[in-house]
Amino acid sequence: MAGSRSINPGRFRVTTQFGPDGACVQGYWDDGEVAEKKFLGQVGIYGSGNAVVTLAEKAADGEYMVIKSWSQQSGVVPGDVA
Repeated sequence: MAGSRSINPGRFRVTTQFGPDGACVQGYWDDGEVAEKKFLGQVGIYGSGNAVVTLAEKAADGEYMVIKSWSQQSGVVPGDVA
């Protein structure tokens, strides 16, 4: 297809999950500082709700590993709150 290109999702991923079975949104960035700001911004926006926010980094195998997460019950913790 002319003009098509592969989408590179980025080295860092921020995910906001709205409740255990709720919808989620994700954003991807190559810059770790930007991803960290987005992570903290999501915590600020959804900090009084039932959301879980995670910051993950792409590993050598291409999978994302959660490096920190936040929930109202746990606050910010290293790794995944699950």
